[in-house]
Amino acid sequence: MPYFIDGVRLGLELVCQSVALLAVVPLMVWVMEDVPAFLVGRAVAPLGSRYRRFGHFGREILRHGIDVESGLMLTLALLALLILAGMSFIMPSCLGLVGAWLADPLLVGSLILTGALWAAPSYFGQVVRCWFVLCLMESFLVLAAPGVTGFLGVHHLLIAAPGSSLAGTALCCAVALAFLTPVPRREVLVAEMIEQAWPPSRAERDQKQRILELYRLGWVLLVGDSLLPVLFGLEGLGSVAGFIGRFMGGAALIIIGRATGLSRYRHFVALLLGLAGLMALAGRFAV
Repeated sequence: MPYFIDGVRLGLELVCQSVALLAVVPLMVWVMEDVPAFLVGRAVAPLGSRYRRFGHFGREILRHGIDVESGLMLTLALLALLILAGMSFIMPSCLGLVGAWLADPLLVGSLILTGALWAAPSYFGQVVRCWFVLCLMESFLVLAAPGVTGFLGVHHLLIAAPGSSLAGTALCCAVALAFLTPVPRREVLVAEMIEQAWPPSRAERDQKQRILELYRLGWVLLVGDSLLPVLFGLEGLGSVAGFIGRFMGGAALIIIGRATGLSRYRHFVALLLGLAGLMALAGRFAV
């Protein structure tokens, strides 16, 4: 009986997290695409239209199904989002079972980059650069705090030692990730589809765009988790506030990088990574 109850709680936990994540996707698209356009004076669609499009996407999958390739990419996207969620609504011990213990920047980042490469093969060079940055981030985190495993480990260490240089290392890496664009935007995806010899139908194009929005949300959460790892892995209502804080922090960094044009300067990303490496060394060999 205790195992049955734990299984039910785990199922409820997964359902709650999935609903929370899917509810954020249209908001993320609206914040990342429509809000900047509105601030410069362009006419944009209301937030409700984003939710209607995403709801139509879900209904189409339930009615007509999805092909194997797109289904695999959709599964990887949902897996990455569940890992990065770092929330626990019902049972605290369920946090590790749901997948927060897998929240490793290189692992989850590789899942997101796989989806980006599936959507736009021409992004191969950008994907390789982003993967290299993720490798450096992983190395710096291990260098700053040997034995730390993923965002959950960083969270526990920062709770135990708030003044650790690990926070500065993660901050610099978060800003560097925010200035990268591994997941192609809608315009790039449309242009690539037009160049294909046999363009897919409109329904397939819309389906691919909706799946790509999940990967874009994953990148925003990855940036937010790197920026505020101390909010990762909270419990109860605090986990919801932490999730919202990480999402807004990641979205703000990406929007600032896009608005200021700093994302076009690769030397700035290299400077941030160098600063992250220096902070990691300082924390590793501090007396």
